[in-house]
Amino acid sequence: MFIVGIGCKKTIDPGGGPCACSPTIESYLSLSIKGSNGSDLLNVTNTGAYSKDQIQLYFIDKSGTVQPVEFQIRQAFSYGTTTYAFNQLFSSRMASLAQININTFFLKLGDRQPLELNLKMNGLKAERLLANQIEVPLDTSAPNDDVYIKSIFSLKL
Repeated sequence: MFIVGIGCKKTIDPGGGPCACSPTIESYLSLSIKGSNGSDLLNVTNTGAYSKDQIQLYFIDKSGTVQPVEFQIRQAFSYGTTTYAFNQLFSSRMASLAQININTFFLKLGDRQPLELNLKMNGLKAERLLANQIEVPLDTSAPNDDVYIKSIFSLKL
């Protein structure tokens, strides 16, 4: 008779260990992109919006090679009485690269000139985002207790 135990090793502060019940927490960047009129430029039903295929997110490595950075487009959402009406560019890869001091990225939207993004992390939290050296604010449209929405950066073009 064989008995097999399967577990996982997750990074749990302060040191980690086998754990099968606690969720992993990952760092991420979440960014809404709005037009000058406030329209959602990540919602393809809006005029002037960009589909995922029209967006490039990348960094340039030490040898000068362009390295793509994975991202997803998250849909607008609502839960309880809270609604967030904008799609978001979401990248856990960008945040993990920033944690190892790769902080400069480029975001190309359609035929526009690429925006230079600088991301500063504080542990797992995306703390500051600059687009072409201008600070991108965090979204303030949600109630004070909505931690997720208050972690979404809101870029207005």
